[in-house]
Amino acid sequence: MVKRAKLVNDIVELVPILHIFSTNLYRNVYETLLTEWLTLDELFERFGDGVEEALRILKHAGMLEMKWRMPSEPSGKPEKEYHVSYTHLSANFYASLRDLNRILEIVFMPDDEFEEIVSKIIKEVKAGRMSVPHISRSLGLEPLVIRAVAKRSLKLNIKGQLVELAKNEEI
Repeated sequence: MVKRAKLVNDIVELVPILHIFSTNLYRNVYETLLTEWLTLDELFERFGDGVEEALRILKHAGMLEMKWRMPSEPSGKPEKEYHVSYTHLSANFYASLRDLNRILEIVFMPDDEFEEIVSKIIKEVKAGRMSVPHISRSLGLEPLVIRAVAKRSLKLNIKGQLVELAKNEEI
């Protein structure tokens, strides 16, 4: 196993990484992909439903590698196979314990409460209000919370101080 470190320069970047370890399924997919290259079908065989979401979270965290596996039969189609190569974390940020607590609250927030905040942010973005400070004022939430929610959600992307709707990309 190659030892590589994921560089984290902002506390908000921890959200998808910690989210990977929030359920047994996500954690098992991560640990399996550390040692093996597997296709989506092979992952479904091992873990069942929820594998696609685990892969999306890994991709959102910037930790998923993909390559094409050539078929063993000439008439077969190539398939994507996935791997995770980060075994360590290198963090370079300064944050208060209060901010760290907020990040952890968002990572482990119940799905219904989380989706409620996401839908409010999506309404703001669709109305053309994409800046984190504006959304923060409008919803009465801290900018850190807006950024962390956007980082955890697979429906949103955060780019600097802007929140955008995520494109429905193939994994």
